[in-house]
Amino acid sequence: MTKSVLLICTGNTCRSFMAEHLLRHHAARAQLHVDVASAGLGAFPGDTANEHAVEALREVGIEATEHRSRRVHLHLLEQYDLILSMTASHKEQLVAMAPALTGRIFLLKEFAERMERGKDPAESIEKDYGISDPFGQSLDVYRQSRDEINLAVQAIVEYLREGGGNVRIAIGADHGGFMAKQAVIEHLKEQGYDVEDFGTDSEESCDYPDIAHEVSKSVAEGKFRLGILICGTGIGMSMAANKVPGIRAALCGDSYSARMARSHNDSNVLCLGARVTGLGLMLDIVDVYVEESFSGGRHSTRVDKIEKF
Repeated sequence: MTKSVLLICTGNTCRSFMAEHLLRHHAARAQLHVDVASAGLGAFPGDTANEHAVEALREVGIEATEHRSRRVHLHLLEQYDLILSMTASHKEQLVAMAPALTGRIFLLKEFAERMERGKDPAESIEKDYGISDPFGQSLDVYRQSRDEINLAVQAIVEYLREGGGNVRIAIGADHGGFMAKQAVIEHLKEQGYDVEDFGTDSEESCDYPDIAHEVSKSVAEGKFRLGILICGTGIGMSMAANKVPGIRAALCGDSYSARMARSHNDSNVLCLGARVTGLGLMLDIVDVYVEESFSGGRHSTRVDKIEKF
């Protein structure tokens, strides 16, 4: 199961650059599948990494000369389960940019400390967790910054290794999709996903728009990474879900469509038809959908246009 972490800095992305490659390095050693990236609040897209930052990583066995910077934007933030900033001011800017994602945004060092102590990362602590900016200073200063980031990153990798940071999935169905929903929930939980059931709780007749709205609203607010909706054909659920701003619901009857819905369209709600799709195929579709990630690039421009409409 892939988890995703985005590391944020300012226009000078030295700290987030080092954090990205340190996290990727330690995750690989722990045999964890982590989708990790970095970005800058005012970064110049395509800029190369600072030579001191590259050398500081090279000294610990990480080669990162091919790295190119990118700028933070709302759609990028929405793609990640965990967003970690270097300073309190960075965090404030991110929360202002994406208030619906507040529950995913933390300071790197604060989050790491809370994971070590087993505390709720959403709790507020009066302490300075900022990582000082080494830009323009000596290689020794970059080494100090690297080591400071490295300690935090290792704590986060341990947290992920123990099962933390699981993708949260909201699921709902009407009476026509009830039995399929129960099977999908069991299937996802067996794989370690954090799944919340929004109903219905029986095969007694109910109205699919009510359930579609509750699931979609919870995804749009950032409480869940993905949503799954099931009715007889999936058509009614997809119509209702796409009425919620920020939702890109995709009705999928095959695995290829599910993969493209995530990879090209950044869909965040999967709709399924229990009366037209067999359970075995449905579970395959679910697996592809939750494991796939948005490829970005030219597709970001197109998805942004959908959001503007």
